[in-house]
Amino acid sequence: MGAGSSPCRRRHPAAKKNKQVELAPEADVQNDIDDIDVQGKCKDFLSSSVCKDLEPGEGAVANCISEGIAAAEVGEESAETVPDECQEDVYQFMITRGKNINANLPLAKACQADAEKLCKNTWVFGPTAEGRIIACLREEKGKLSKACAAEVFKMQMAIATDYRADPELAALCKADIEQHCKGIKDGGGRVTACLRSTRAQLRPECAEAVFRQELEADEDLRLNIVVYKKCLADKKTFCPHVPPGNARARDCLVAARNEEGFSSACRDELEAMIEARVRDFRIDARLRRVCKDQMQDCIGMDIYEGDETIVNICLQDNLAQGLIPEGACKNMVYEYQQLAAQDIRFDVPLADACHTDRQKLCGNVPPGSARVIRCLQTQRDKLSSHCRAEMFNEEVRFSENIDFQYPMKQACLREIDRYCKDVPHGQARVIRCLQENKGQKEFGKACLKEMTSYEQKSSQDYRFNFRLASQCKADIKSLCSGICKPEQGQQVCGGTVLRCLTEMRDQITSEGCRKEVLYFEKMEVSNFNNDVILAANCRGDVDKFCKNVEPGEGRVHACLREHRRELSDACRREEMILEQQEAEHIELRPNLLKACADERQAFCAGVAPGSARVFRCLAEKLADPDFGPKCRYEVIAKLQRRQANWKLDPMLRRACRSDVDALCKSEDAQASETGEVYRCLVHNYDDLDPNCKKELGRAVHMAFFIWSPNSIMTRECDADVQRVCLKDRPNMDRVPGQVGTCLADVMEQLQAAEATSRKIVKEAPGAPGSPPQLSDECKLLADVAEPPNMKRAFETTLSVALLESQLSSLESKTGLPLLNRDRKGNAQSLSLTGWTAIAGMAAMVVLVAAGGTYAWRQYKGVPDSVTVVLKSAGKPRYNRVASSD
Repeated sequence: MGAGSSPCRRRHPAAKKNKQVELAPEADVQNDIDDIDVQGKCKDFLSSSVCKDLEPGEGAVANCISEGIAAAEVGEESAETVPDECQEDVYQFMITRGKNINANLPLAKACQADAEKLCKNTWVFGPTAEGRIIACLREEKGKLSKACAAEVFKMQMAIATDYRADPELAALCKADIEQHCKGIKDGGGRVTACLRSTRAQLRPECAEAVFRQELEADEDLRLNIVVYKKCLADKKTFCPHVPPGNARARDCLVAARNEEGFSSACRDELEAMIEARVRDFRIDARLRRVCKDQMQDCIGMDIYEGDETIVNICLQDNLAQGLIPEGACKNMVYEYQQLAAQDIRFDVPLADACHTDRQKLCGNVPPGSARVIRCLQTQRDKLSSHCRAEMFNEEVRFSENIDFQYPMKQACLREIDRYCKDVPHGQARVIRCLQENKGQKEFGKACLKEMTSYEQKSSQDYRFNFRLASQCKADIKSLCSGICKPEQGQQVCGGTVLRCLTEMRDQITSEGCRKEVLYFEKMEVSNFNNDVILAANCRGDVDKFCKNVEPGEGRVHACLREHRRELSDACRREEMILEQQEAEHIELRPNLLKACADERQAFCAGVAPGSARVFRCLAEKLADPDFGPKCRYEVIAKLQRRQANWKLDPMLRRACRSDVDALCKSEDAQASETGEVYRCLVHNYDDLDPNCKKELGRAVHMAFFIWSPNSIMTRECDADVQRVCLKDRPNMDRVPGQVGTCLADVMEQLQAAEATSRKIVKEAPGAPGSPPQLSDECKLLADVAEPPNMKRAFETTLSVALLESQLSSLESKTGLPLLNRDRKGNAQSLSLTGWTAIAGMAAMVVLVAAGGTYAWRQYKGVPDSVTVVLKSAGKPRYNRVASSD
């Protein structure tokens, strides 16, 4: 070609040599200009290509055509079709460049100083071996100057496109390619992808070379041509503004892979990458960089022994134990744990342990979204011992954070944003927040279903309940250590430790543990499925009697108790155990808690819950005019229920336990639900412990206070009540305490008569003027219920109503207004002036009787205060109760 020819036709008389980098051999510059021969195999393509006007030299034309090849590979609409022979010419140009840095003029110029600085120890790479300086620069990419790094990346792209541009990989993998990838077309990253897919069958030296190239591709998605090709459209849609490099695009795509519209082809490639990374920590360049120190701790352990899988497991275990400090490493290991919770393939120990079980039981379940994990969980009894043990360990790990409960988190995204937006993740805090808000009207059905499932799961073993397990660790060790040992992780404890904690509640020392046990008990009373032992014993009874009752809010428990006499012995026993728990704390009585919310706030706001204190307070205020009918009904119903079984009265149960064991063991063993233990205690009253006497007297006193015909504890007095109390005043039983007052009055008369009989001749029974007589059984009950001056104890409860009655009587006799009334005639307040004030005060003399209450209240252990409250407008007229439950 003549000297006057265009630049594209320029030739040099002799081959141009280059030794820009002294550490590398001198190299011939291809075509003397370091570019393809534009008159060669690409001549026809260049005549119409976008590259036709480029000045050849330093790879400008080759790079332009290479970009066109890449664009066509990934399916760019505007991409030109490059003929195969032109593609091969470009590939061969890049292959030759890859053998010696001096054969790549731009690379040699940009990296001369970097090579001298970083690659002097040429023996590491081989001082004269092909491509060793380039390999060194690739290895040290993070330390390169900006200009050098840009040129090295171009070389990496060439290698990613055609493995032959990496002389070492081509040489080491020649036999493997012939064996495993024969017939696969060169270029487009296809042969490299084939080698990765057959990693397990590769010879060690080839596998190591493939690994190095894969490590580079992990940092930049563009260096994995196959993945980049399949994910380019998703990158534009879901991560359009994410810059390349440092695995940023990869991480963005991984996070978005389950979004609607994400292509399955890209998702499959990404998940294959993830699976490789979780099995070999070395592939994840970013993890190696940010967790360098933590990895050294794991690699230095005896468990490593060259097993790349164990390092990831070690890091996640250290995360669970709080051994990784805040920072980039903790965040990245946290991401790995999230991935493990989403897909069994990313949880190496679980995937390996359950490989056969998965094929056998869940072979048709597609991976992702924790579907396979859940499939295996629902068939726990069919799992191999190894799979079951590993599944248990992972479930315990996943219980700590909603981020590890993938289906729950996805179902509850809206609820988390609405109710728990500012709640920090971890320590199961968000899960608890969702639990506490699940009763809200706006709470979604999908999220509620997940929360219900979570609660049932956490009830199967205390270790699945992260908050309880962490708060109760010491108490479990001291109180329940022999029940189910944590090291026996192959088997779920089945609620045994949880049952132990509820039974040993009074001995729990940790306040945090007490709170978590109470919360678990609330779960039990709300949904029978959350009490594993009860659910197992009552399954048949539920199917028989409560099949159509929706679980939740205590509905199934209520149904079972309606059929108490028909239940199986095992189910009846479990329901009784639960009732005893409920009696301890008002928070465990959903109906009572709901019905008495206002009364609790008005009368018992300062009463600490637990040991039935709030219930006792409510019972004391039972007859207050401002006490609502719904709450009154619930309290009376619970008091009536107590009469059937002494164990439902917590204070009495504690005070009388030893006496029952000593005196009434056979009656207790009958579990007859007919008050036999109460009767036994009454008949052995003189032999009881003083504290038991006190609680028994309180219980019988309260039974008389809410007397109704045929009540279990007071039925022996029914005939006497009809004869001596209701005969002349048939409506007396409508007001709490009236019947008790009547019997107290009779008892006082009988006592006075006995005292008189010592001085005068005893009158014949039934003679005129003699007091009414009570049956021996009724007299015994009344005597047990009688504190000092029993009549005054009952009458004090009627003082407010009596005051109103006496003032009304004065009004009718004097014609003077003493009470302010509403339109319905209900008294609202006093109006006392002048001498009417004296009359009003005289009427209040009846309140002096309340002074006698002091001794009785001291005896009963209840507060000494007396509150005078007139009924509010429109509310029922009831008298205030003066005793506790």
